[in-house]
Amino acid sequence: MPSPLWTFALAVGVAYLLGGVSPGHWLVHRRTGHDLRLHGSGATGATNASRILGKRGFVVVLALDAAKGALAVLMARALGISEGWEFAVAAAVIAGHVWPAQLAFRGGRGLGPLLGSWLLLAPLALSGAMIVAALVWATTGRRILGGIIGAAVLPATTFWETGALPATAFALVTFVIVAVAHRASRR
Repeated sequence: MPSPLWTFALAVGVAYLLGGVSPGHWLVHRRTGHDLRLHGSGATGATNASRILGKRGFVVVLALDAAKGALAVLMARALGISEGWEFAVAAAVIAGHVWPAQLAFRGGRGLGPLLGSWLLLAPLALSGAMIVAALVWATTGRRILGGIIGAAVLPATTFWETGALPATAFALVTFVIVAVAHRASRR
C-alpha cells in the first residue's frame, strides 16, 4: 500500500459513507413519501425501487448505485491506493450500501456498487462472474441464485485478472457481504 495508512483509512471511511447514499430510498421517498424499506423485499436497491418507480426507475437507481462504486474506486486511485488495496475501498462502498448508518443499517443488496467498482478495478473478472451468473439464471430460472453464484466466483476471477492477494481477499469479503445481504432479505 504505497499511500500512508491514514489516507487509506480515510478512503475506506469515505467510501462507506458514500455507499450509504441511497438513490432508491431517496427517489421513492421524494416521489411517494414512502419508505422503500417497508415495501417489496425491504431493500433500497434498484430491483425493489423498480416495484414502485418502474423500469425507468430501475435503470436510474442501478446507474446511480454503480456510479457510487466507480466514484469510490476513482477516489482510491486519486489518493494513490493501489496494488490490490483499492479493492478494500470497493468493499467499503458496498458495505455502506448494504448497511447504511443513516438508514438504520438497512440498505440494498450490494450488486449495483459492486458492478461500478469492478468495472473499473477488474472488468474481465466482472465479465467472468456475469457469464456464470447468466448461465445459472438461464438454466435454473432463478435470477438471485445466479447473482449470488456469480458473486461467488468473483474472488477467483479477480485473482485471475489481477494476481494480487489483497484484491482477491477483498473480492471474497465482497462476496460475503452480498451473500449475507441476500440471505437477510425479507422474501
